[in-house]
Amino acid sequence: MAYVTVDVDIDLDEFDDDELIDELNSRGYTVSKEPVPESFDREDWHFLLDMLDKQQATWYNRRVRDKLMEACFG
Repeated sequence: MAYVTVDVDIDLDEFDDDELIDELNSRGYTVSKEPVPESFDREDWHFLLDMLDKQQATWYNRRVRDKLMEACFG
């Protein structure tokens, strides 16, 4: 899931909200009125990775660590 801010060079008053939502949905985006959840900052990711590193190394811990690394660093 990604949250973006978009700058546009057209007059948005030409379109109603439903038209803009339909266009974004047709391009594969999801539009929601729900508030954006608070996201992890870099310190949170490092804390979680450190917690995993202190556990006994298992295939499951390595798999979860790989997912955390991907989410944190891309």
